[in-house]
Amino acid sequence: MRPTRLTQEEKAFLRGGAFYEGSPFHKRSPGDFGLIPPAAPRLDKTLCDEARILLRAPANALFDQAIDGGLVSESEGAPGFPKQLWVVAEDGQVFEAIYGGSRTGAYHGYPIRRADPFFDEVTDAWNLRDE
Repeated sequence: MRPTRLTQEEKAFLRGGAFYEGSPFHKRSPGDFGLIPPAAPRLDKTLCDEARILLRAPANALFDQAIDGGLVSESEGAPGFPKQLWVVAEDGQVFEAIYGGSRTGAYHGYPIRRADPFFDEVTDAWNLRDE
């Protein structure tokens, strides 16, 4: 996790070039994502369905909140695009967006389970963002 938040310039860059496209590996129900379920689902993947993210609009809103919150990894997926972004939803659920998809700027995301020690690390960092 990067020790500093995204700058306003970095946020503006992401708002102009980053987008959420989803991944069929993290969806039980495709909802309105336009995804084709994988032929061989991976049971180790967390599902957005578990966190009640069944439609694209709430997923996009969480992605926008992740950019606004500015909590990102030190590593990049491509120049200017952090490899990971994190957000804590209003209900306390932690989500990770990870770079990589159909084209430059694409991210997919998934919930981090509460039992994962990284859940608390993200929550603690998120709660410090306004201090």
